[in-house]
Amino acid sequence: MICVGVDAGGTSTVAALSKDGAFLRDSRGPGANATTLGVDDAADVIITTIRNVLGGSAPDSIYVGAAGAGRARVAAELRELIGVAFRGARVAVGDDAAIALRAAVPGGDGAVLIAGTGSTAYAEHGGRSQRVGGLGYLAGDEGSAFWIGMQALKLYGRVLDGRAVRDETTDLAVRSLAAPDRESYIAALYDTAPEPAKIAALAPGIVAFAGKGNRASTKIVQQAAQELGDLVKSALRAVDLLDSSPQVALAGGLLRENSLLTFLLEARLNADVPGVAIVKGGDEPARGALRLAERPASA
Repeated sequence: MICVGVDAGGTSTVAALSKDGAFLRDSRGPGANATTLGVDDAADVIITTIRNVLGGSAPDSIYVGAAGAGRARVAAELRELIGVAFRGARVAVGDDAAIALRAAVPGGDGAVLIAGTGSTAYAEHGGRSQRVGGLGYLAGDEGSAFWIGMQALKLYGRVLDGRAVRDETTDLAVRSLAAPDRESYIAALYDTAPEPAKIAALAPGIVAFAGKGNRASTKIVQQAAQELGDLVKSALRAVDLLDSSPQVALAGGLLRENSLLTFLLEARLNADVPGVAIVKGGDEPARGALRLAERPASA
C-alpha cells in the first residue's frame, strides 16, 4: 500500500511517502496556504509536491493537513481537486492541528497546543475531536508570537501617553515600527495593514527579556502562558479528556525551545490538568499526516 502524507503550510509544503508501512522519502515545495493563495493555487502546489515524492507511483491513500483547511468549504474543495489528480486514491484533507498531534503522539487520545505566529489547541478522545482558538490575529491567537508582539506595541502606546515607563521591551517596539513619536506610531499601525509576521518577530526578544527578569516582558509572558494554558484546557474539556491523565504535545516555533514561557506553561498544565503527560519534540508534521494516511479506511 502506497501512502502519502502532506503538510501544506504557509511557508513550505512537505510530502512524505511510505510503502506497506515503511517510510521511503519526502519531497518539499513552496507554501500552500489556501487562505492566502486561494484554493486552486494551493491545490496545484500540493499536487505537484505529491507527484514529486511519488516519482511515478500511484498512491492508494493521501492525507493532507493544510493551513486554512480548518474551514469545511476549503477542505472539501481541496479534497475534490486532489482527488481528481489522483483518481483511485483515498483522499482526506484536514487542518494542520490533527497532523501536529499525530507527529508527536502517533496514536491514542491526546491534545496538541500549537503556538507560532498564531495559536490553537486540538484534542481527540474516543472518536471525538475539538479545535479551540486558531481564529487569526484579528479575533484571537491569544498567547501566540503575534499576540506577544502586539502587547509590546500596546505598551509602547502607553509610554507615549505617559502611562508607562520606557524600557528595553518598548524599545523593541520603537525599532520595529520606526516610530519615535505618537504621530509616527499611529501611522505605522493604521496607515497600512498590520504585518502579522513582523509583529510576531518581536516575540523571541520579549521572551528572552522575560528570562532575564525584565518586568514588562515577564508580565507579557505570564499572560501568554495563561492564555495558552486556557486554550489547551478548553480543548481537553470539550472531549472529556481533562481529568483522564492526557498526553499534551507542545508544538510550534514559540514552544520549540525551553524558555520562561514554556516553564510557566508546563507549570500551569501540571497544576490544572491531573496526571498530564507533556510531550515535546516529535516528528515533522508531514510524518503525522503520513500516519493518518496509513490508517485503515474504517479508522
